[in-house]
Amino acid sequence: MKTIKVGVVGIGAIAHIFHLPNYKNHPQVELAAVADIDFGRAQQAAEQWGAVAYESAEAMFREAGLDAVSICTFNKSHAELAIAALETGLDVLVEKPMTATAEEAARLVETAERTGRILMVGMSSRYRHDVRALKGIAESGELGDIYFAKARIIRRRGVPKGWFTSKELSGGGPMMDIGVHALDAAWWLMGMPDPDNVLGKLFHRIAPYETKVNGFYEAASVDNKTEEIYDVEDFGTAYITFANGAALTVEASWAANGAQDDAMKIELYGTKGGASLDPLFLFKESNLVPVESSLKVESNDYYKEEIDHFIQCVIHREQPVSDARQGLTIMRILDAIRVSSETNGAAKAASVE
Repeated sequence: MKTIKVGVVGIGAIAHIFHLPNYKNHPQVELAAVADIDFGRAQQAAEQWGAVAYESAEAMFREAGLDAVSICTFNKSHAELAIAALETGLDVLVEKPMTATAEEAARLVETAERTGRILMVGMSSRYRHDVRALKGIAESGELGDIYFAKARIIRRRGVPKGWFTSKELSGGGPMMDIGVHALDAAWWLMGMPDPDNVLGKLFHRIAPYETKVNGFYEAASVDNKTEEIYDVEDFGTAYITFANGAALTVEASWAANGAQDDAMKIELYGTKGGASLDPLFLFKESNLVPVESSLKVESNDYYKEEIDHFIQCVIHREQPVSDARQGLTIMRILDAIRVSSETNGAAKAASVE
């Protein structure tokens, strides 16, 4: 059985909770190396997980004898680190969002295709059993043509701390951080149509706030901790049309004066039926009578399935479910939302790069 030597760059919460344990417990993986700009943090992780610590990601790429790497750093650094890994001959799993801009994503795709390496984007929602159940139903044709969808993740008071609120480091606020999950999952369920026009609006009206219970999660990196820069939105919304005539609305919030709705919600409207995620329901007609059915799908450790899928793609040289070109399309939509908000008009997603 082939063993894949893996390294992890960026030893923050996402690495400790999802990447490191799932690599460590995988029967075909040797968790060989970790790297972080905070070398002390890398050393602690190396001791905990039985790996070698590196202060420089580039040194780790060159010296650790790796086959693959996870990039778990702040968004702005994704492109530079992933390109360096690909150029060194490594396969790459890059956390969401793929990059901070569509232009960076395009460079990343070009590098992956030129080097022939695997580049997978960590769109973890695609590996959820309930989302996959809806994907199977949609692909079966049971819903007919999906012409409209809604997607949302709303936090009432859930602004993260650290680099997340710095536009320079993150590329954007909740639309980039959590909205990308809803956007990607809905678009995937719709059959990934080509995006056309985007009308978006990003609001910065509430945060930072003085609410007593006012934190959510905190970046491990020291960047942006002292100055606490907050120059991103706290609420974002968009109306996206596609070349096939379909449309999608997306809403994402870290702070909003409305009901908390932290779970990802998706609604699909098709010509033969519809469906929803959380709650998981199917809406159809039976003998000309409207009926709705609750779907029973067991929950799963979808981050584990994501890591398992990445390793199998590396071993068998297969393109991942969440591949680089799809990640680029999502980044073009996210950039178009920003451009639309800044210009107060519609933006073309296909031309944003």
